[in-house]
Order: sequence, then C-alpha cells, then structure tokens
Amino acid sequence: MNNIYLKKVPQQGFATTQSSLQQFVQHVYQMQHTSIFFCQSGEALFTIDGHKYRFTPGQLIICPTGSSILLLDITSDFSARLLGLSKHIWLAARSSMSPEAIQEIECYTHQGCNTELESEFVKNIFRQVDIMDAAAENEENMEFCRQNIVLAVNSLLLYMQHISKEKGQRGKEHISEGKDKIFYEFRTLLTKKFREERSVQYYADMLKISTRHLNAICQRTSGQNAKEIIDHYTIIELQVALMYTHKSFQELVNEFRFPDQSYLNRYFKRHTGYSLSEFRSKGVMVD
Repeated sequence: MNNIYLKKVPQQGFATTQSSLQQFVQHVYQMQHTSIFFCQSGEALFTIDGHKYRFTPGQLIICPTGSSILLLDITSDFSARLLGLSKHIWLAARSSMSPEAIQEIECYTHQGCNTELESEFVKNIFRQVDIMDAAAENEENMEFCRQNIVLAVNSLLLYMQHISKEKGQRGKEHISEGKDKIFYEFRTLLTKKFREERSVQYYADMLKISTRHLNAICQRTSGQNAKEIIDHYTIIELQVALMYTHKSFQELVNEFRFPDQSYLNRYFKRHTGYSLSEFRSKGVMVD
C-alpha cells in the first residue's frame, strides 16, 4: 500500500491499487478508512480484529475503518486489489442497506467469481473504478467520479450480500477465544441494540463482564473505549438517516429512542459540531 494510494482517499474520496500486502506481514495495521480487498492470485492467512481468515482467488472482504489487520502468512504469488473509500463515499454507497445487513457482510470473506458471469461482473466493477480513478485526476470530473464510485461500490455490496445469502459463502475460519471474541460479540450486539441501548453497563451486563473489563478490551482492540464506540456507531447511523432518507427529526427521536428532539439535537451537536438542521442542510459528513 503506497503513499500515493493513502493520500488519494482523503483528497478524492476513493483510491485503488494492486498490492502484495507485504507491509501487513507480522505487523498489525489499523485501517485508516474502509477498504474492500479482492484476491487476484495466491493465498493469504490473516486476522481482522482477532478473527482468522484464509483469503483465496476470487474472494472479497470489507475491512471497516478502525479494524486491525495482521497477515500471518502469504504465498509468493499473492496479489490483491484494494479499493479505499472515504467515510462520505462509504456511507453513501451503503445507505440503502440496514446496519444489520452491513454487519452480515463486513469482516467476512465472500467467495465470489464462482461462474464466468460472476467473474466478469466483479472485473467490470474494478474496471469502472480504474476509469474513475484516472478521470479524477481532472478536478472538474471529481464529483462525477465520486457519484459513479458510490454506484459501483453499492453494486459490489449487493453482490456480496447475494452470494452470502444464497451460497452461505462466509469464509471465517474461526473466532479467536478470549478478548477478541468478547470484542466481536460486543460489536455484534451493538449492531442489534444501538437504537435502544447506549449505556456501557447494558453491554457489559449482556456479556457478563464488568464495564472496566469491556472498556479495556475495546481500548486494546480499537483504540477507543466502549462509550466512544457506541456513540460513534450511533452518530454514523444518524448521519446516514439525515443525509440519505427523508425521516423527520421526530421520527429519528422515536427510532433511536431519545427522550425528545432537544436531547437528540444536543447529543448530535456534541459529537459533530452541527445541529440536526445544519447537518441536513449542509450535507456534510463529519468524521
């Protein structure tokens, strides 16, 4: 993963490259942005947030922002395509899918390209990405390129959801025991309960551990404590709802189980610097 690739993501909203991922071998790397990996050749054995996977030709995997990746072993002919996405592009691409649907396909290998038609479909998506990457060198084309990348990534997500449901092609080799397993269970539970439960105590109780223990696990695995993760997840979903749906503020109050609009507005502004109306009118995406 070269420096040009890393610089492009915040500048143009997306970037793509081909890599042997040698820099990940026996070195833990925390993803700076959401990345989609596509295995072109060879084989790799790696972990994401403590979960172990085998990555083989034709497989796809989404690594979300903040996840920790470590390559345990790769073959000499291993090569992967990477597509890095800014927060704005990623959330726009997945805005039509529920948090539960995204949870079902994130951090799992998906065995695509099982037929010639599927192989051509995936290759065509990456051809579109290459065209947009080249076109984005001209500043005048930038917004057009971003919109097309959103459509391309959305198509890829729908494809991954399809093969996951239809063929049961999750490639997770095993879930690690101990702290990594607890963090995975916390994130899974959060995906299901974040609309109604945002207290660290609730999740600690459900996991049958102390809040101190849960915070320590979260801090070690992600660099954030449990409350920061809960709030970050909630804010992201509120941003998606504000930008990509027509739900009223009162509908969001009801959906996210806030006491009233005033409370929701204060909560949102504390974490983003914008009120609900300011954010929706400006159409900005806050990290």
